[in-house]
Amino acid sequence: MNLFSTWPTFTRGEKNFLLSWAAFLIVGSLLTLWVMGKEQYDIRQDSLAVQTFHLATGGHQKESNEPETTPPPGHEKDVPREVKIGVYLDRVPEFSIIDSSWKADFYVWFNWVGPDLNPGESFHLANGEVLVRTAVEKQDDGDKHYALYRVTAQITKTFDVSRFPRNDHLLTIEIEDWGAQSYQLKFVPDTGASDTSPRVAVQGFHIIDKQAAVRPSSYKTSRGNPKLSQSYRATYSQFVYSVWIARPTWSLHTKMFVVMFGAVFTALLGFFVKSSAERVALVSGSLFAAVANMYITSTLIPDTGVATLADHINWIGAGFIMVAIVQTVIYQYFFEGREDKKDVTVFFDVMSFVLMLLLYILLNVAIPMLASI
Repeated sequence: MNLFSTWPTFTRGEKNFLLSWAAFLIVGSLLTLWVMGKEQYDIRQDSLAVQTFHLATGGHQKESNEPETTPPPGHEKDVPREVKIGVYLDRVPEFSIIDSSWKADFYVWFNWVGPDLNPGESFHLANGEVLVRTAVEKQDDGDKHYALYRVTAQITKTFDVSRFPRNDHLLTIEIEDWGAQSYQLKFVPDTGASDTSPRVAVQGFHIIDKQAAVRPSSYKTSRGNPKLSQSYRATYSQFVYSVWIARPTWSLHTKMFVVMFGAVFTALLGFFVKSSAERVALVSGSLFAAVANMYITSTLIPDTGVATLADHINWIGAGFIMVAIVQTVIYQYFFEGREDKKDVTVFFDVMSFVLMLLLYILLNVAIPMLASI
């Protein structure tokens, strides 16, 4: 039977019903694409801007009311000692989005001139904890000094999972001196020698870019020092080595949602089953599979309260299955067993299958693409 040849035989009411149903599917899907797609695109653009800016400046945007040094009274004219610092990231042995942390093995070196400094023993990580600090080499050539250390550190990182599993992240090693503030010590980044080893591998990601920079780091407290005013800010020179990582392929995305894709397709196949009881069984089973997939994917990221790309894909799948349930109910009450409505029934089922399949594919291609770098 040629479906299009049956269209002229339908009554005005039947045509209006079919056109209204098609409009409901199309408008609802396009509205979903606009809302979810725009959200993911905006998040992606914000992430690109932040990552690019952080790589270029170390994340520092100097404000007129935030000086780079805040010397205490009597030290306003002090000139800070310069220490050249660099990092070579050698390994990333642990990386966990759920635990909001990652572990780094790296070399850090210092070059400085003059006595009374030992930056290799007095540095710490502003965003983590030094687990192992091993002096590898030290050189003294008159007033010129060099020190190389091997460091293993546990670093805290609040990962932005808004675009998971198409997410990207900026991993940073943020080094400060424990005691010397920025009016006493100023780090100078060794951008030429700082780098990342080819051995560095973060499962599921590849490295987009890397950079070394220095920024001021202020603590908005006098820390109870009675000799300082309450408005005093202790400011330190902070060296930041940044590595930008992103998902290189769509393999994780596909593996996460293959069950959901199968569940939606199974629900749509129910449109070709004549018994409404069998249709209900198909869509109900699909709904249970979709719920199970939603639960499994939710365990892959921390509970941040943020609606992620994965949530959007799951909601779209569940939504299409619910629409398939609505279509089944309409079929049961208005078309099942009606021989006089046979042509309309077939048109309704085929049109629902084709439109919903195409719209589901559109949403599952367009929205992840809008979220991807």
